[in-house]
Amino acid sequence: MGHLPFAAWLVKETSPQIIVELGTHTGNSYFSFCQAVQKANLPTCCYAVDTWQGDEHAGYYGDEVFQQVNSHNDENYSEFSHLLRMTFNEATVHFGERSIDLLHIDGLHSYEAVKHDFETWLPKLAPGAIVLFHDTNVHGQDFGVWKFWEEIQSQYRLNFEFKHSNGLGVMQLDDSPPERILRWFEVDKTEREELIQYFSFLGGCHSERFQNLEKDRLLHERNLELMEKDRLLHERNLEFMEKDRLLHERNLELMEIQGSFLWRILTFFRIINKRGLK
Repeated sequence: MGHLPFAAWLVKETSPQIIVELGTHTGNSYFSFCQAVQKANLPTCCYAVDTWQGDEHAGYYGDEVFQQVNSHNDENYSEFSHLLRMTFNEATVHFGERSIDLLHIDGLHSYEAVKHDFETWLPKLAPGAIVLFHDTNVHGQDFGVWKFWEEIQSQYRLNFEFKHSNGLGVMQLDDSPPERILRWFEVDKTEREELIQYFSFLGGCHSERFQNLEKDRLLHERNLELMEKDRLLHERNLEFMEKDRLLHERNLELMEIQGSFLWRILTFFRIINKRGLK
């Protein structure tokens, strides 16, 4: 969530012809790209590649995640956005050599996996293409993006990194035409740090807003649950009241029967007594 403002700015700034995301899951970052394309009215084609089955880092899940992503995509971005439900390797055949302008790698986060993904898709990248690596600032759970990112930094001079929101590495291929080099790579260290802090702040605000919305959603769901429980409790109380009413009526009937029986007994004994006196 913390990198979505930068993702939106990056799309508008670079106007890529083709965007590919490897690893989409619920679509947070991918739909940020799509929204930026739509708002800027760019002639961009977007592609999300994922099996939508999960992995050992993201966890495994059922078909409901893909159904939600597919539904949102159909409703909002179907004119230029395409979901490729397959492995990253299988998807390479759908793209020509040197055709992709922006590639976001966010699949399995082990060192071997991210290295394989980058090297496999490198021939598909256009001159001066930009590549994003998520989770460059995660050092546990067998995550190895940080290690591969260190290697990338030594191989490609046009790069910078965000540390917030698990880290995001940004690099541009060295074969970029001068007019397409992202301005950030050419500013001095001080200005670059200011830009990084600026988008880190925006990302923090965005994440906080999302967390507040999520809290409101959970609170709303909790209130609905409590209302449902109150409704069921009210129905249960009405059932008890109805049973009490029926029990009271039954008691009255029994009292009436008992009263009638006692009256008959008393009447019988009065008759016996009168006859005995005679």
